[in-house]
Amino acid sequence: MGIEMAMVLFLGALPETAPVQIAQVGINFVASMQYNTFRQAEGVPMATTFATNHIRQIGIGLAKEFHHRHDGDKSHRLKLKKHAKMLLFFSLGAVVGTVFCHLMLGRAIWLTMLPLGVVFGTLLHADHTTERALVEQKPAGH
Repeated sequence: MGIEMAMVLFLGALPETAPVQIAQVGINFVASMQYNTFRQAEGVPMATTFATNHIRQIGIGLAKEFHHRHDGDKSHRLKLKKHAKMLLFFSLGAVVGTVFCHLMLGRAIWLTMLPLGVVFGTLLHADHTTERALVEQKPAGH
């Protein structure tokens, strides 16, 4: 998270005339780190960086909802809700980002420091308190 925050600060400081490839490489690097670091959300395995994965998983969840509508099996609903929530926040971030890009141009990326800071603080706190014993545990996920 610290590396991602440093990259956000760097990208926001670039002049508008900088080649777009600089931002592309930086964002691709950060996305690849996220993909390999965050393999699940709240116990549900998922590729947290890709909206297409969430759309696919929502489709699978809705198909299971239709298939199990009469037998009472609702075990798929938790996963369906988590992917729907991820897609909702992904979309909300895209809309907010688009609005602020029109207002602030490339500096709009700095607004991501707010949620990144919250996540960084939360993860750091968990590492030093509630999840201290889990540091050596291999993460689960895809």
